[in-house]
Amino acid sequence: MKKTQMALAAVALVASTAAMAQVTVSGSVDTGVGSFNSAGAPGSNKIGFQEGGLNGGSIMTIAGSDDLGGGMKASFTLQTGFDAGTGAVSNGGAVTGNSVFNRQSNIALSGGFGTITLGGQVSSYIVGATGTLLPGSIFGAFDVSAIAAQDAAQGGGNTGGFFTRNAVTYSTPDLGGASLSVQKQLQGNDAASFDGTAASGSASLGDVKASFGYLDRTDRKSWTVGALAPLGPVTASLRYTESDPTGAIKASTQIRGGVSYALTDSTTLTVQHAANSGSLKGDLTSVGAVYSLSKATSLYAHYSGASAGWNASAYGAAAASATKGGSAFAVGIATNF
Repeated sequence: MKKTQMALAAVALVASTAAMAQVTVSGSVDTGVGSFNSAGAPGSNKIGFQEGGLNGGSIMTIAGSDDLGGGMKASFTLQTGFDAGTGAVSNGGAVTGNSVFNRQSNIALSGGFGTITLGGQVSSYIVGATGTLLPGSIFGAFDVSAIAAQDAAQGGGNTGGFFTRNAVTYSTPDLGGASLSVQKQLQGNDAASFDGTAASGSASLGDVKASFGYLDRTDRKSWTVGALAPLGPVTASLRYTESDPTGAIKASTQIRGGVSYALTDSTTLTVQHAANSGSLKGDLTSVGAVYSLSKATSLYAHYSGASAGWNASAYGAAAASATKGGSAFAVGIATNF
């Protein structure tokens, strides 16, 4: 009798386990030490503990999927950003007193028709704007600043427009090396949400990849297009962006480009530059190096210099006066799990 009960319990446990979605936990811890110098801003020069110099911040993601059969799948993503220096919630689109998953919190249904995603998620515009990042790119030092400078008029709960709350997104399946997504943000029980539409797309022609992003939101309209091309050990990127915020801030345009060089199998060097015209007129230049200790862990160092109208960034956050420019330098370590 006892053996029969044990067998039935084992069968019930297996059945229960099989009925659950397959769940994974992943993320990165990205910290370092940096210094920044805000030109013409007394008291703003400092050395301190820095966050997100390589990956744009420390992140934890809980994701799961459930095979529904017939080529269909349900999945979810719960993602939070945090400050590894203090353990506090940070580095996300909705940092409030009751934030938990401040970056993403969504569920998706996918199949031969594509993917429909509902909830808090990355903006489709940002997917397009970052769709051609350089290998070894120092995300915090350059790419975040280069995009954020176009978002100077942002407010509400969409920090820099990176994350979209209360959103519905449709993404096509693979279209022979190309893809397209359309995203609509809806009002919910969250007054900080905008009413907006975003889209992104990418296509590959051999080794060359192109991507675009589009945003039409209550507070602004933006579009961006760029390409990435490998040339042996060198990879080059070029991107053009226009942003037209509402209110007093005038429209601006931006051209940014750069090259990365695979010095060795473990070391990648990058040089990047962005130039703005219009209300955010100025330049941002970044040089960096990434050394891979393993597939998961890397050391990095980078320097950013900005002219008037820009923020130099050491870790994906403002590190210099927006009106006076400045410089930033950081060294750090990032590990993925």
